Amino acid sequence: MKSRIILLLLICCPLYFYGWGAEGHKVVAEIAQKKISKKVKKKVQKYLGTTSFQDAAVWMDVMRSDHSYDYMKPWHYLNIEKGDSYSKASTGDILSELDLVIAELKNYKTMKTEDVNKDLKILFHLCGDFTMPLHVGYGSDKGGNDVKIAYKNKTINLHHVWDSDIIDSAKITTNVCLMEIKKFTPAQIKSTKTIDLMQWMNDSRVLLDKVYSINDKTLTQEYINQNKEIVEQQLAIGGLRLATILNEIFGTKK
Repeated sequence: MKSRIILLLLICCPLYFYGWGAEGHKVVAEIAQKKISKKVKKKVQKYLGTTSFQDAAVWMDVMRSDHSYDYMKPWHYLNIEKGDSYSKASTGDILSELDLVIAELKNYKTMKTEDVNKDLKILFHLCGDFTMPLHVGYGSDKGGNDVKIAYKNKTINLHHVWDSDIIDSAKITTNVCLMEIKKFTPAQIKSTKTIDLMQWMNDSRVLLDKVYSINDKTLTQEYINQNKEIVEQQLAIGGLRLATILNEIFGTKK
């Protein structure tokens, strides 16, 4: 029942500023769940309580409908124009907040249970958002939200295309992404084993040229086919990175 309520809230709320749609975030969570140790999974679930990994991953988007959480809205993204370098936003941004919750969770044993719960849900979600190129994109077009695209006799925006439309059209699932991981090179796997937020940000930004390569502002099947594997890889990488963070924090003997 809880999952149905969350799905309804996501449908009713505008998706244009989300990182991945609900399905994408759940894929990231499910991959992480499969890649962490049993001991770590048990610890994390203890702090999540009755919240599943999948529901934890979409919590930040669900809470957009509650204005008391408006302060979190800038945490989903960062804006860097071409040629510029990263500078922390005064209201916080995805990189600075990920850095903060990781640092806080390293002291989870001294934290209140409700604070660990909240930090975990933020971590789950932002690990997904961080792999979506437009969430580390350009402020000049609001991360692709101002780029209008024709698709199936309607007008959507580029951000929405990467939120949900490629995932839906290409039928990208957790199993598909797990199969993609099997194709990863040792170097790709190694890159997910070290927590390096600046490098992770740059890895996503490198993809922006491909994201913007839409001819005549029309979403074609060719564009979906060309970028399907990128989306699969990014979701898989998000899951592996989340697993690395959870294993490192909750797998210690301290």
